[in-house]
Amino acid sequence: MRKLSLLALSCLALGLAACGEGGVLDESVKTTVREQLVATCTATAEGQIPEGLTVDLNQVCDCAADKVMDGKSVQDLVTNPPTNAEDLLKVRECLNEMGPVKLDPAGI
Repeated sequence: MRKLSLLALSCLALGLAACGEGGVLDESVKTTVREQLVATCTATAEGQIPEGLTVDLNQVCDCAADKVMDGKSVQDLVTNPPTNAEDLLKVRECLNEMGPVKLDPAGI
């Protein structure tokens, strides 16, 4: 599913690239790509967190999406879309930055 949505975004970005670089169109594509990264990250992580642990998935996935996209242009994202391995590495970096995972006393 992720590959299909990134493929659709790639086609959109290539079509928009013909209209010129930069500006509102690029920002719109980047926003869409970022939203898709966050949604995929959150959906993938849900259900994989052990019971009794509290992790703010929105915070982790927002952080990971920002790191994956940092410094990349729309053209970069189209020609070299983020991979699952890259996403996972960024999630780990974000978890390390957030500090230790907290135990949820109610969930234990």
